[in-house]
Amino acid sequence: MARQHHFTLRRLVIAGAALLLGCALGGGIAFAAGTAAASKPASVQLGDNFFQPDHLTVSVGTKVTWTWTGSNTHNVTVVSGPQKFRSVDQASGTYSRVMTKPGVYKIVCTFHPGMDLTLTVRKAKPPRVTTTTAVSPPSS
Repeated sequence: MARQHHFTLRRLVIAGAALLLGCALGGGIAFAAGTAAASKPASVQLGDNFFQPDHLTVSVGTKVTWTWTGSNTHNVTVVSGPQKFRSVDQASGTYSRVMTKPGVYKIVCTFHPGMDLTLTVRKAKPPRVTTTTAVSPPSS
């Protein structure tokens, strides 16, 4: 029995040494620890002649929803930025858009001078990469 315990302990020591050597030599298998997480949706309120918030930063892939809360007619119109878009003119309801291009968007309501929003869209963060070394136990 003592001989079998010694043999098992010896195999564990060899496997541990091989693992440490593999890590020390930089060997290993790299893999992504998952895909980029979906961004949380973002909300903007359109009150009577204001956007709330009036500055917003999101990541590429984020769905932004504008909600009309006042009684006046408004629209969401990009006047400068990497991509142009415009909502319909409306006094209630919502408008949504998934942001696909990074950059700074200047958004206005064309009915109300001074009613503007700066929307900054950042590139999505790359997935985290983890390195793992696979070691086969020694054959008996």
